[in-house]
Amino acid sequence: MVFDKRSRPFYFILFVLVLPLIGSGCAIPLLASSPPLPTLVPTAVYVPLEIGLASPAPFSEPTPTLASELLAPTFTPKANQSNLVVESPSETAVPVTPSPIPTQTPIPTDTPIPTVTPTSAPQSAPILWVTDPVLPEGRIAETAVPTRVPRFQMQEGTTNILLLGNDGGVNTDTMMIVTINPIGPTASIISLPRDLFVYIPGSNMGRLNTAVARGGVELLKQTILYNFGVPIHYYAQINFDGFKEAVNILDGVDIAVSCRLQDWRLASPELDPELEESWVQFALEPGVYRMDGDLALWYARSRKTTSDFDRGRRQQQLIRAIFTQAVDLNVVTEVPSIWNAYQSFIETDLDTGRMLQLATLAPAVRNNGVQHLYLAGKTESWVTPSGSWVLLPIWEGHRMMEEEFSRLFLPPAINMAERPPIYVEIINASGNPDMTELAVDNLAWFGFVPVVGETAVTTPNTVLNYHKPNFKGSYDWLISWVFDMGKDEIALTPDDSQPYDYQLILGEDYDPCRPQLAAPQLFLNR
Repeated sequence: MVFDKRSRPFYFILFVLVLPLIGSGCAIPLLASSPPLPTLVPTAVYVPLEIGLASPAPFSEPTPTLASELLAPTFTPKANQSNLVVESPSETAVPVTPSPIPTQTPIPTDTPIPTVTPTSAPQSAPILWVTDPVLPEGRIAETAVPTRVPRFQMQEGTTNILLLGNDGGVNTDTMMIVTINPIGPTASIISLPRDLFVYIPGSNMGRLNTAVARGGVELLKQTILYNFGVPIHYYAQINFDGFKEAVNILDGVDIAVSCRLQDWRLASPELDPELEESWVQFALEPGVYRMDGDLALWYARSRKTTSDFDRGRRQQQLIRAIFTQAVDLNVVTEVPSIWNAYQSFIETDLDTGRMLQLATLAPAVRNNGVQHLYLAGKTESWVTPSGSWVLLPIWEGHRMMEEEFSRLFLPPAINMAERPPIYVEIINASGNPDMTELAVDNLAWFGFVPVVGETAVTTPNTVLNYHKPNFKGSYDWLISWVFDMGKDEIALTPDDSQPYDYQLILGEDYDPCRPQLAAPQLFLNR
């Protein structure tokens, strides 16, 4: 592949903005009407001021068996867009068969790290403009205005970045908070649903995605601080045309689709979206796909047949895949010159020195782990008096919203900074070669380190063996959920000669589709 000057800004943008989103992670639908939003009384610790930015944490040179080397394989031919079956509105979904995959997990070369410590402007402490809700004169809130949420306590040097995606319209389409924790370092990411009904400081109650249209990104930062207690230090925004072009310049990204996805899609990108005949039903069957920019954007935005929460999960999956490919292009040392020449491609308040600091942390964050967080099950649907469908945050009772946001500032339960990795050898005896990569993706998402073994003779049932003397620290409750089996179905087979913790034999019954939004809570099991 030839990388010209035109391609460099996109590599840089991807490198800097999604650096924390690689590695493993954890995931988590809802429905039901609800009463008006109650006054919020969270127990989070209030901290009046943030402490300034700490220097990037040191990291060690990885060894050949580090998790990062096993979590970022480069896969050879997958199903591409030309392999996919496009259906007319009256037709049923047609299965798609992805191409075969290799039997061994390739090991990429680690990205060199600059030896000079970058400098940056001091990280400011965001301050809330208002402490009590004030509505414009003559305006009445459609539901009770919540009290502000106290600011969460964070480690010194923690950085919160707001990632925004815009389709060119008035409202913000995609919102995520990325937290870089200096201990480790590790990172966390949480997706914010567009329809969250919150208090917008100085305005009124409204959907979260309307804040930017009412008062710019700074008002969205204030809205997040008031309603969730999370101070936003920086933001970065890119439009969807830039996203598609970035993916195309990378020659596409490899995405493991574990569950069938079907939705309406333009038959061709250049067609008029206002015409009904431009749309067709389109389906992706479970498998691994090489997605170009148009398909990747469809995968990220589709929500007619799923929930907005699942859409957030897919967006995080895409960001991780894009970064994994971009980081291997080794653009770290070119950050200052690239940014000075191409900063018009993106809107952000990150200064160049801070970008370089974040970029140098990427390999360590990748090695240590990332957790993926969602607000599914922590909201309730409600119809406003004006007839709009929205989501109300749930803070009281089980304090579910508070628990999820507090996890932003904790390292992942399974992370290489605090404990040895948990290796899982995968033996594919399912008769379907694509099941290997789908199992790899499911394991890596939750923090396990998959190692691809040999293909075996087909067997009907999936088997999971654990080679240590006992299950202490094995996360058996989590890995059994990933493979839809009970903990008592894991065979304890102590064997010191085995190089891996688990051996997974995929049988014909293996189904990679799991309800990740209902996954066990790692935080509650720490």
